[in-house]
Amino acid sequence: MTKTYRVIARILETRDKPSGTPCEVHKVGEEFDLTKDEDRAKICKWALNSLFPFISVLEFGGNFPWEPDPAKALVACPDPHNVVVFELERVEEITNTPSS
Repeated sequence: MTKTYRVIARILETRDKPSGTPCEVHKVGEEFDLTKDEDRAKICKWALNSLFPFISVLEFGGNFPWEPDPAKALVACPDPHNVVVFELERVEEITNTPSS
């Protein structure tokens, strides 16, 4: 059986350059349950695209050796003028599906 986990995304910080403007989509403190399509739809598509590989790893129980907490990953969106830093966290198991 394959274990699948709920992954939560939180906005930890936004970093705007002096020549940029703060992110108009996300604010510090926002939280998204990435198992819900309606929450994924609220995330900037540029950011979601960069988060996706990290979400997939956490969703299926993997971790990143450079992160101090194996259930978390810090990921930044790719906008060089208005960087948004996301914390992804694997939380409870949500389902068991047959392995292929």
